[in-house]
Amino acid sequence: MKKTIILVILMALYPVWAYAETRYITDHIEINLRSGPGAEYRIIRMLESGQKIEVLENKNNWTRVQVPDGPEGWVFSRYLQRSPAARRSLQALTARLEPIEAENESLRAENERLLIMNQEIADQLEKTKKELQEAVSAYEQLQENSAEFLKIKEEHENLKVLLEEKKNRIEALESKISEQFLSSAIKWFLAGAGVLLIGILLGNRAKKKRPGLR
Repeated sequence: MKKTIILVILMALYPVWAYAETRYITDHIEINLRSGPGAEYRIIRMLESGQKIEVLENKNNWTRVQVPDGPEGWVFSRYLQRSPAARRSLQALTARLEPIEAENESLRAENERLLIMNQEIADQLEKTKKELQEAVSAYEQLQENSAEFLKIKEEHENLKVLLEEKKNRIEALESKISEQFLSSAIKWFLAGAGVLLIGILLGNRAKKKRPGLR
């Protein structure tokens, strides 16, 4: 007896198990959810395109469905399909693409910023290279000028030494000339004084020899 009751219950539940699968409303804008499997039954509510429903039972061209968190009812079978409506799929894809597009736009902006930064770095690098070349040229010129300066300084020192030597030689010659000139002058002076003295003496003698001439 118990087995018979269980069998009857299982047979009663079989249609529900057999048809409990997901369907979607087609791309029609709206369809009618009716209280029975026919156009003569009252409309319970309107179902939008892409509405997800659970199939409970098929009868002729009508399907009994369960609206999630809503009532049961019957819809025309040809308005059901296994995959989501293209409109809903498009909306879902659009919703998924929006953050991707936003991220892509952010990446493009970041890429643009990095390109500008890279160009600025390249310009700065080129400027730095030019400044470095100018610094190297200035350093090389400074080295050349330093070498020329050291050469001129060495020549100047040599000239100073040579000038000092010539100055010493000139002073020695002047001293020698002065001594020679002084010695000659003294000699000439003494010679002149001697001649003058001799003349004076001779004159006095001559006067003494001619007293009668007075």
